[in-house]
Amino acid sequence: MPYARRTVFVALVATAFVALSGCGGKPPPVYPVTGKVTLGGKPYERLIVYFRPVSSEVNAFNLGVGETDKDGNLTMRSSGGMGVMAGEYKVTFTLQMMKTRQGTRAVGADEKPSEMGGTATAVELVPEAYRAGKAEETTTVRFTVQANQENRFDFDVPAK
Repeated sequence: MPYARRTVFVALVATAFVALSGCGGKPPPVYPVTGKVTLGGKPYERLIVYFRPVSSEVNAFNLGVGETDKDGNLTMRSSGGMGVMAGEYKVTFTLQMMKTRQGTRAVGADEKPSEMGGTATAVELVPEAYRAGKAEETTTVRFTVQANQENRFDFDVPAK
């Protein structure tokens, strides 16, 4: 087989192999994490919880985010689905209350204060030692997600 044909043939076989096997292969499994999170003993709707891996780089399957409902119930999710990969996580929190002309309410993970209309003032209720963005390196809150087991994260964030 001439060199040019062989090069084209090898390139086509390699391309077919990549296409059939997928670019990244099969994604790793994620495991559900549920629980109850309160602040100073009180449940808050839209208290946001972040899981970041302790000993590996962040990726789409091990960066978890969850948002509590009005009773403090929590369900974690990642880009991989409802849950995160097995492993040990640093846990941080945020709960921003927005004061607007219409009243005070919590800001959800998918909202931006600038989209709330009018003048809004943000008040963070989570103490700095537990707060997302501030305590990511120093937080002492840890949680280990285990494969094929119930992963329940119950935690009361101390109030300011």
